[in-house]
Amino acid sequence: MPVIGNKRLFAIELVPVAPSWELRYAPESAAWAGTAFWAGGTNLCQYVTPGSSDVQDYLYIPLAPIADWLVSAFPAVEFEERAAFFPTTRSLHESASRWGDVPPPRGLDEDEWLDLREKWWSNHFLLAGANGARVPNLGLARDDEQLVVTWRQPRFFGSDAPLMLSPEGDFSLPWTEGRSVLNDFVAEVAAWLRQSGVAAIYPWAATESPLEGAAPTLPRAIELFTGRELGVLEALFSTRGLDGLLTKLDLGNTSRDPAASPQCQILRDLSPTISPELGEVLIDIGNESAREKPEALRRWRRSRALALDAARPAGSPEEAGQLAAVELRQALQLDGLPINDSADVLTQLGLSYGHSSVPSQRDRMIVGLRDNGASIARTLETPRTSAPWGQRFESCRALGHLLLDPIRSGVIGAASGPFAQETRRRRSGAFAAELLLPETALARASAHQLDGAADDDVFQQLLQQYGIGARTAAYQLWNRGWLSSPLVRDELIDRFGSIS
Repeated sequence: MPVIGNKRLFAIELVPVAPSWELRYAPESAAWAGTAFWAGGTNLCQYVTPGSSDVQDYLYIPLAPIADWLVSAFPAVEFEERAAFFPTTRSLHESASRWGDVPPPRGLDEDEWLDLREKWWSNHFLLAGANGARVPNLGLARDDEQLVVTWRQPRFFGSDAPLMLSPEGDFSLPWTEGRSVLNDFVAEVAAWLRQSGVAAIYPWAATESPLEGAAPTLPRAIELFTGRELGVLEALFSTRGLDGLLTKLDLGNTSRDPAASPQCQILRDLSPTISPELGEVLIDIGNESAREKPEALRRWRRSRALALDAARPAGSPEEAGQLAAVELRQALQLDGLPINDSADVLTQLGLSYGHSSVPSQRDRMIVGLRDNGASIARTLETPRTSAPWGQRFESCRALGHLLLDPIRSGVIGAASGPFAQETRRRRSGAFAAELLLPETALARASAHQLDGAADDDVFQQLLQQYGIGARTAAYQLWNRGWLSSPLVRDELIDRFGSIS
């Protein structure tokens, strides 16, 4: 009874069986097993049948179609961290539901929009590979260097449809560990098919490590990772041909991971339509991040070590950002004081920041780093960043990315906007809010009373003294427990949002 992986984290448990029932087609002729998917110590396949109280631990299914789906879908699982035209998140089922309720953007008709949704769904949901078998409604994606596993209640048909005992949940584990489980599962199925003499049905079954053999080419990986076709990228960077594009992205022909380019990591977070002017800023970020700045590098490494250590016990992205900001404020001996010169603080912590005059519709900030080079951030010209408080917040958000985001292939890259990766966006936003407007200041302004800072004069003084916008201040008060309800929070934003 092989168990592939660790049941406390992520595992696939198999109980081989020889079917006595009629086999309908060739893929059913081998690799049948009682199957249990485990995530975070929970068996996602446990069920009871109608009229029975006996708990069954396994779903009996043919494994070859599941493995075949994984081989074809895995490039998207590994590199497509969000859909190209819709801001999907690690809440995969909810993303699919939201997508279904949103009308198509300009330039796409409804059929094209539905086709894009279907293509994304088919690359991230196990049901797309079930081929009629009853399996958990399981979603897989990569986010924040984790394999995200989410499951919701499946819709089985028939009077004998099982009732799943773990109808919904979410779990994540380090990407490398999760990837290893999926790779070993497909390899196990491939070996089974070879032993049964039916490997010819699936070309991937001839190899010992099918997922490795199914890795996409670098150009395809770039398209999946950035959400943009190569031709669009060539136009963005004013170049032609793959070699010219790789040069602009600072990627060598032998690279496998597009995330080795800060420009690619930034593009992953940017809106689908951006201007060639912004492409030039991305090139500058890539070039500047490659320059050696030993003193700034030393400051960043020291600051990152402090931030990561402080965030270790966090139970959410927001808490991680808050804990890191509190620690850095203490290191800077700021206590609850305002940061009067945010640019100077950013320099002390290793970040080179400037404001760019390049206009942007929805994306407000970009930031890139190489772990042996430099940390560079630029705010872009938007209605929000035209105000000093907007630039302060977005530049501090950039610092949150550099101190708390995982380093991948020696690089960090991020942007701020509606398509930014949700986990990183939540963490960096909480970091920026706490760094600029600390909880100790909120307690003092509130006179340690609920809604104390909701007074108009008190709230306006907070905005002026700490150089922060109304929305950020209101959400910081709410997140830190100093407002009694979201209604009070939203009223503050409505009253002061237009003047801050």
